[in-house]
This record gives sequence, C-alpha cells and structure tokens, in this order.
Amino acid sequence: MAYSPPSKATFTGLFPAFAAVTSDQYTFWSARAGRVVDPIQACLDEDADLACMLLTAHYLTQQGIGTGADAVAAAQGASGYKRIKSGSIDLERADSADSAGMGEYGTTSYGKRVYPMLKACLGGPRVTDTGVLPCEAWPYGYQGPIW
Repeated sequence: MAYSPPSKATFTGLFPAFAAVTSDQYTFWSARAGRVVDPIQACLDEDADLACMLLTAHYLTQQGIGTGADAVAAAQGASGYKRIKSGSIDLERADSADSAGMGEYGTTSYGKRVYPMLKACLGGPRVTDTGVLPCEAWPYGYQGPIW
C-alpha cells in the first residue's frame, strides 16, 4: 500500500515554524518526502509519519520557507556559506564531523534529526561468504583454490 503523508493541519500543528506554508508548497514537498518514506515504511514502522514530516520540514527549510534560523538563512541565500561577514559582524559556521557525513541532510536541523532514521533502514552493503570457486574458473591455467 502506498504511503500517504500526514495532512497539512497535522504538520503545521506539530511544526508551528511552518504555519505560513501554502497548500501548494506543502503538497509538493510532502509528496517528495512521501516518496522517500514509502519504500522503507515497514522499517520505520510507527515513526514513518515523523520521518515524513521531518523530511518535509527539511525540504521547506532548504527553500527558505519557515521561521527557523535555517530557513531565514536559506531565504537570504546564506545557507550554503561557511563564513559571513557584514560590517563589523563576522559569523562562521562550525563544521561538525557528523554533519559532513550526512550529505544534504546535514544542512538543516530537521535533516540531522531524520538522517539516523533513514540510515537505520537503508543500511550499507552486505558481505557474504561465497565459498570456494571452482578451479576451472581461473585464467592462465591456475588450478588451486583461492581462500
């Protein structure tokens, strides 16, 4: 069964920083979040709605929508900068080793919260023992096993 994101009313009730989000904005970005959550809904279990709402908040923040500091910086075109200087004010964003490994999710507070949930359901490669290959498979006449 396809995943359906929570309603706009539920989202804005739990994330009041996005109370001014339009229906079109919410529909578009929550649908994108829903496409991420859908294939891992069973793994997320009861946290599927939370993950979807955090992803939606992450996407909206990246677009400069919302009242949080991350959204305001994105709206002013300053979210991608490490250092900002204006007159006598000089601000520098500290790099965190955790944030650097999160890719685009490390750019917002919402992304940092949802990333561990997604990572737990989308584990890395699986390595299994394949046994001994038959000797005939090796080139140049090699006849011994490879362990």
